[in-house]
Amino acid sequence: MLRVQALSSSLLRTTPLADRHRKWGARMGDFAGWYLPIVYTSVAEEVLAVRRAAGLFDICHMGELLLSGPDAEEWLDRLLPSRMASLSPGRGRYSMLLQDDGGIIDDLFVYRIDASRFFLVVNAATTETDFRWFSERLSHAGTTVANESERWGGLALQGPEAWRILRRVIPDLPATIERRAFLSGLWNGVDLWIARTGYTGEDGAELFFPLSLGPGLWDALLEEGASSGIRPCGLAARDILRLEACLPLNGHELRAEITPLEARLAWVVDWEKPDSFPGRKALEERKRRGTEISLVAFEVDGPAPPPRTGYDLLAERTVVGQVTSGGFSPTLGTAIGMGYVQSPMATVGSRLAYAVRGHSYRVTVKAPPLYRRKSQ
Repeated sequence: MLRVQALSSSLLRTTPLADRHRKWGARMGDFAGWYLPIVYTSVAEEVLAVRRAAGLFDICHMGELLLSGPDAEEWLDRLLPSRMASLSPGRGRYSMLLQDDGGIIDDLFVYRIDASRFFLVVNAATTETDFRWFSERLSHAGTTVANESERWGGLALQGPEAWRILRRVIPDLPATIERRAFLSGLWNGVDLWIARTGYTGEDGAELFFPLSLGPGLWDALLEEGASSGIRPCGLAARDILRLEACLPLNGHELRAEITPLEARLAWVVDWEKPDSFPGRKALEERKRRGTEISLVAFEVDGPAPPPRTGYDLLAERTVVGQVTSGGFSPTLGTAIGMGYVQSPMATVGSRLAYAVRGHSYRVTVKAPPLYRRKSQ
C-alpha cells in the first residue's frame, strides 16, 4: 500500500476540498505532506464503484508546471526521453525525468496546449525538485518554466460512467474524445482544462481548474452523478486501482536507482530521436548488456495476508527480489502485488513466495495489467 501517516492536520498542507472530505466522513491522513482523504466508507466499496460506475478523487495536491516559449518543444525533446515534436496540440503523453545514470527522478504527464506551451502534471512529493530541475536546465534558454501549482486544483473523475456524468455538468463537451486528449472547457463562466487520462485503469477524465472552483465543481459532479452510482474515493482505493492496472507509483516502483528498463517502461524512451537527453548513454549501455532485475506483477495463490512493500520475494527459499506494492484486490478477489525480481525469475508463470510471521504464501507472476477494462 502507499505510504500514509496519521499526523496532525496543522502540520500538513490542505486542499480547498478539506471541508468537503470531512463532510463526507473521510478518514484523513498525511500523503507527501498533504492532509488528504484515505478512505470514506471502505476501500472495497470505493474500488468497485470506480470499476462499475464512477469515483471522484481530489488531486489538488499534484504539481503543475507551465513551459512556454518558441523553443519549448525543442527543449522538451532535449530534456525528456519521449519525443515531444510528434505531440500535437490538444494531446498528452506520459514521460519521465531522468538522472544522468538513467535513474528515475519522477514520472509526469505532458500536455501540449499549442505550438509554444506545454502543461506538465508532476507528483506532489517531487514538485519542487522537478521545478528546480527544469529551471536549472532552462536558465539560459528562451523557454521559461513556471510553477503554477498554487494556482491550479485538480479532480479525477474515473469509471465507465465518468464521461457521461462530466458531460451533464459541462454540456458543451463532445460526446467522446480519444484517450490522452486535452481540451479546454467552461464551467460557471471559468476556463478549465480537461484531460482524458487517469490513474485507475478505467475510462475517465482529469480536470484542472483555478483553485477557487474546487468545492463547487466537487459538489456539482457528486450531485449530478448520484443517480449513476458515483462515490467520493480516497487514496487507499486509488492505490489499489492503480495496482490492479499495474501502474507504477513514484517512490515504490519508480526510484532513483531504477531506470525505465528495469521498470519495463522502455516504451517511454524514443530511441530514434536525435536529441541526447539526460541518461541516454546510460540507458543505451544498460539496454545492450541487459538488466539484472525486472518489475513483475503477481497474484497470490489462495487466501493470504496481502503482501506489503519491502517483503522479500523468494524462489525455493532464496531471496530473489522485493515487493514494491501490494494489497487485496476487490475486483479480482485475491491479494496482488508488484515487485522487482532477478530477471530470470520475471517470466510469466514463475512461482515465487513471500513470508509473513513464519508462514510462506505462494504467488504466480502474471502478465500485466492484472485488470483490463472491457473496452480495452
